Amino acid sequence: MAKWSTIKRVFSEDQQTDADKELQLRMLFLGSSFLAAIAAIFTAMNIAKGWWLMAASTTLLVASLLVAAILAKRKNALASSTIAAVVAGVVFSFYALSGENEGFACLWILMVPVFGPSLLGMRVSFVLSLYFQVFLIALFYTPLNQIVGDCYTATFLARFPVLYFATFGGVASLAVQKQYYLNKAVRQAYHDGLTDLYNRAYYVQALEKHAENDFSLAVFDLNRLKYVNDTFGHLAGDEMICAAADLLRDAFEPDGMVARIGGDEFAVISSADADRLSDQLARFAESTCSWKGSFSEEACLLTLSAGWVARGEFPEYDLEKVLREADQRMYRDKADWYKNSGFERR
Repeated sequence: MAKWSTIKRVFSEDQQTDADKELQLRMLFLGSSFLAAIAAIFTAMNIAKGWWLMAASTTLLVASLLVAAILAKRKNALASSTIAAVVAGVVFSFYALSGENEGFACLWILMVPVFGPSLLGMRVSFVLSLYFQVFLIALFYTPLNQIVGDCYTATFLARFPVLYFATFGGVASLAVQKQYYLNKAVRQAYHDGLTDLYNRAYYVQALEKHAENDFSLAVFDLNRLKYVNDTFGHLAGDEMICAAADLLRDAFEPDGMVARIGGDEFAVISSADADRLSDQLARFAESTCSWKGSFSEEACLLTLSAGWVARGEFPEYDLEKVLREADQRMYRDKADWYKNSGFERR
């Protein structure tokens, strides 16, 4: 089960950083433009030789690659890579079936596993490479090979599929390893090691993305964490922190992004409206009351002070003032809690 979850994470490209996504878009734009130029040269060669069907296919390839480049320029990576992959699948299959030139016919197919992962992304490249594996098996190792039997030499028919599968296996292994370690590095960079929530670095980026949008922000602070750490040890404190993280995740996801932004501080950036967020806050407060720690049920009370603000409340505020307002509301809630609970604030 762990292996399958690892493979799923490898192909989960939403773990990329903004810099990684920007790099992929740049590679899509430059790669598509470069391949369009090469395809244009082949179009001219096909026209010169009078291979009109091949010329038509390469013209289609040029047009699709230019569309992919434009979409990449407009920040639509999935549409760009999908269009490039679909047209490449159609045109390259035709090349292999036509057999007008052995090297030219299958050169592009061989390029898919080599350049696909970096140019098209892991998911699109994997699907396209898998298609070509099935296509080549059917073309060379089934009765369908009679269609192309007169187009290729026996040596080529025997060697090219083996070469493709070997290339795909080797390059795919390297690509999967690269993506795995990239995802792992991204997770370490943007997730808190203790709670597995997003960390402060990711929280700051998420806030900047939402700066001009309607959103709700809730900040939380654990009460009496220092007392618990000093009295029962840091294991008890860590237990409280992890419990708070789990309860916040259960209460506010998937509407909100939950982050641990400090030792005992948490934040939620939510797209929920004010009424729904109020319901979530009430449900969260109720769930903390029923939590039982393993060190001392009476002394290790799990309570968090909260302050939340809707962006629409203060349309004239900049982001910094919105954050300050949420913090001030949280500190007022914390002061009220200590005043009403009778506990000493430490």
